[in-house]
Amino acid sequence: MTQEKPEVDAEDAETIAVYDAALRDFTIELNRLHIAFGAASYAAIAKASVRPKLTKAGINEALSEKRLPSIDSLMEFVRVVSNPLPPLADAPAPRCKSDLAQAWQARWQEVKFAQRRAQAPWRRLRNTVRETLDEAYRDAQTVRAAAYQEAERLLADARHTADVVWKPKPSGSVNNLNGAKGTAVASDASPALRVALLTGQPFWFAVPKTTELFPEKDGARRAARPIAELPPGQWYLAIEGTASGIIAQTQDGRRGLVRDLANIQIG
Repeated sequence: MTQEKPEVDAEDAETIAVYDAALRDFTIELNRLHIAFGAASYAAIAKASVRPKLTKAGINEALSEKRLPSIDSLMEFVRVVSNPLPPLADAPAPRCKSDLAQAWQARWQEVKFAQRRAQAPWRRLRNTVRETLDEAYRDAQTVRAAAYQEAERLLADARHTADVVWKPKPSGSVNNLNGAKGTAVASDASPALRVALLTGQPFWFAVPKTTELFPEKDGARRAARPIAELPPGQWYLAIEGTASGIIAQTQDGRRGLVRDLANIQIG
């Protein structure tokens, strides 16, 4: 089942796109700064940081566009990378160059403003995605329930058919077409069909053409109306033979009398 993409308001989409672009440009410039001052290792930068103490994971997130760093973390990063590394032992931490600090504070404020504007659109988008997923889950549950019911129906039909095939025939049942009342019908039956009926066990058969299925009780009456038609190309279960034909069962569980026995194929 294919789900359509969640609909996003055009204005919300534009606001989110503005923030994404601002964060991307900010990250590019931060990487340029890092490279311009020698591209010190994350471990060296973290070790030289003072307040706040930077981490290699946090530096990686800031330089890979995963998130916007806090202003304090950004200024400490700019201070550390723009001064010689490693710092002199026991020397006080050098200050960040004022022009550099002002420039990066301004950059950060622009991105932070774009991020704040995108918060509400992001929240609405998350709600829309959640609703879409919930609807997809409900649809999947409905399909699953329907498939389960169909599987149960098929299993019940299979069990019923197995019971019919393997259940012993009661003594005295009419199982062939050669009884006293079946002579006229027996003339239409092939030798193979007669042998199958003489065994007294259910068997599978196919019809050579579309064949009418009559009511099981009143099917012998010529005035009886058919209850179904058996198309060729399928197998049907012959439950027992009577003087009027074969009591058959279709694949959907219906039972009736087949009167036309000419050219029936035995499975």
